[in-house]
Amino acid sequence: MPRSLRQVLLVVSSVCLLAVAGCRDEAPNPLEQIASDRAADAANGLDRESPEVALETVLSTLAATDSYHVTGTSTSGEAIDISFVEAGATGTVGSETPVTLVALDGRIYVTGDAEFMATRVGTDAAKRIAGKWLLLPPASTSDFSIFADGETFAQTVLSAEGPVEMSDVSEVNGVPALGLVFPKTGGTLWVTAQGDPLPIQFEEKGASAGAGVLTFTDFGAEVALQAPPADTVVDVATLPTP
Repeated sequence: MPRSLRQVLLVVSSVCLLAVAGCRDEAPNPLEQIASDRAADAANGLDRESPEVALETVLSTLAATDSYHVTGTSTSGEAIDISFVEAGATGTVGSETPVTLVALDGRIYVTGDAEFMATRVGTDAAKRIAGKWLLLPPASTSDFSIFADGETFAQTVLSAEGPVEMSDVSEVNGVPALGLVFPKTGGTLWVTAQGDPLPIQFEEKGASAGAGVLTFTDFGAEVALQAPPADTVVDVATLPTP
């Protein structure tokens, strides 16, 4: 089932990555926060589609770019900086002690500081394999699975739970954009109103002063993606349970 960004980051917080505060029921409707300085229509015609169809159009257009880059933070200030491609992803999650991740063809490799490694393999094993990459077995990748590839991330974070609403056209980061609002989660996805309909930024419920905002850039850019060298990888499935 698709989840809001807050729900996604709350899952990752269980391994000291992204801690996200719970939703506040009293938060205002994002539609009421949209600025009054509006353009008349979306030049690309996206506003003539139903909100649900518009969202599917955006997700399809994003998938067709083959790659994109996501940067930003949760409402608690934890960070994500990842490039996504069709077959995988590479980048970091977390702020003070970021975890580095490479995902390729369904295999997910992670590495981090001693505390993070200990949460995965136990303190003793972490000392022995310091500086190595962990190949996570399928049963252990649930908290990282949203980063497996570009389609998985987009479908998890940007798909809607329940109905979708649409704002008028406004300027976002200097670009004419439509807001697709998800009333159930309080999130807002801003998408370009000119040219190909692509995400500009996603705002969590409660986003403020840049926190709780993800920015999408570098569509179609070449991404160097390869698995870590074999001699630096430790298969977690071969280690004793911590």
